[in-house]
Amino acid sequence: MTQGISKRLCDFRGLCERSLFLLPLFIVNEVTAKDQGRPNILCITCEDISPRLGCYGDRVAKTPNLDAFAESAIRFSHMYTTVGVSAPSRSALITGMYPSAIGSNYMRNFTRPTSMPKGIPPYQVVLPEGIKCYTEFLRAAGYYCTNNAKTDYQFDSPLTAWDELGRDAHWKHAPKGMPFFSIFNLNVTHESQVWSRADQPFVVSPDEIEVPPYFPDDPVIRRDMAVMYSNIYEMDRQFQALVDELKAAGKWENTIIIWYSDNGGPLPREKRAIYESGMLVPFMIRFPDGYRAGEVEERMCMFPDIPATILSLAGICPPDYMQGKPFLGKYAEVTPREYVYGARNRMDEQVDKQGAVRDRRFRYVRNYNPERSNYNPNAYRLQMPMMRRMIELLQRDSLNEAQMRWFVAPRGEEEFYDVQNDPYELHNLIGDPRYAADIDRLRKELDRWIDEDCPRWRQTELENQEMMWPGARQPHLRKPVCVKTKAGIVVESEDKGVSFAYQVNGKGYTEKHWFLYTGPVKLRKGDRLSVVAVRAGMKNSEIVEFINK
Repeated sequence: MTQGISKRLCDFRGLCERSLFLLPLFIVNEVTAKDQGRPNILCITCEDISPRLGCYGDRVAKTPNLDAFAESAIRFSHMYTTVGVSAPSRSALITGMYPSAIGSNYMRNFTRPTSMPKGIPPYQVVLPEGIKCYTEFLRAAGYYCTNNAKTDYQFDSPLTAWDELGRDAHWKHAPKGMPFFSIFNLNVTHESQVWSRADQPFVVSPDEIEVPPYFPDDPVIRRDMAVMYSNIYEMDRQFQALVDELKAAGKWENTIIIWYSDNGGPLPREKRAIYESGMLVPFMIRFPDGYRAGEVEERMCMFPDIPATILSLAGICPPDYMQGKPFLGKYAEVTPREYVYGARNRMDEQVDKQGAVRDRRFRYVRNYNPERSNYNPNAYRLQMPMMRRMIELLQRDSLNEAQMRWFVAPRGEEEFYDVQNDPYELHNLIGDPRYAADIDRLRKELDRWIDEDCPRWRQTELENQEMMWPGARQPHLRKPVCVKTKAGIVVESEDKGVSFAYQVNGKGYTEKHWFLYTGPVKLRKGDRLSVVAVRAGMKNSEIVEFINK
């Protein structure tokens, strides 16, 4: 697979050879208690918001805590996901890869099988050989990694990805002196909360709302948007509670804090879209030493860049296979992206394939199902009152031209927008001869991206599924083998692309915890080693027991 990024002079094995986990298990705690010189990293993510915050210039939003945070952080103005929906976006966030490159671009492939179309059995994405959850690299370097609590990667989270995963997972549980990497996910701004929290008091009056021109100015639309803004206010409060907890524990001065949304806004024509409204997200990062505090970073970045950047911030060289470019830290690339890319496939039960590429000014969109409209009657979204209201107004022929564009079919094979001068992307310029050169340039760039970075995207979902789960059956990993050597117990497997998790005498740091295997494990006489082989999307091996006699 062509990477499209410069070669880096490190790999996972090289990192593992330098890892503290190569030392005997019984002295790991003592070693990690020493100052590793690495910063703590805390990621606070929210769901389904576009840059609707005061610090991003939104005059309606009430986000006092994030606005204050922006004064001490770098605020990114051009951070993009690959598609305006969570699971494909989160697969990019855990791998540093384009979802369309690894077969994870189909929304809901196993966690909600009732929303899948007929003929496609549920399955999990099997990551290509060698591609790991990037947290394994952090763990190998001595980080204690926790996730509270959402994953949604299009595959079950491998046992090797996190030291702790769940609603009780917390950086506070890290062994003394051990740096932590922690993610907390705030769900209150999710699309579903627009109808689930409709009875909560408004923080923003519906009369204050600035309705985008692609929505009718209607009381139902204003009400749902007021709920959305009120949910953002509550998310802002929850964000500050996590920050206050960090400060109270004395960790504020040695922790990098990253905050962002997992995709664009929750409303129709926003979520699931590959336009600005679905792909552009807020992203801020704060350094303890005040580095670039209050600055605005205008370089174009994408979600695959975030894992590479987190590794770079931790002083870890990102692996060669990653398609993301680190934009901060030790291994930051000086040259910014010239383009960002979008790819949309099946969204729950609705199949609609689109590709997009955007530069600093323009967006080019290719419709692989031009007979369809951009609106798809997604059953989940139809729970939102404003969506049902828009359908009602459509049937009454009460929408204007801008509001109708989302529903028009056929829509044509190509779209082209001057986003700089048409931020809502309402005027398709594909036939305008003044833009012929730019249209041709972006059209060729989309072809290049698909050919070089995402060739699997040319396959159907069934072809992708068969590649990963032959015969619609989950591959089962074989038992690992433990070999005693002078260096310690070496773990091997006949299966490719696997990682190993292990415990000694029935526990890691705790009875529920499993260590990440990175090299020979030294045991004392009588110690019992338990090992399991894992690979994303595959069924774990049986646990193998080895007693050191």
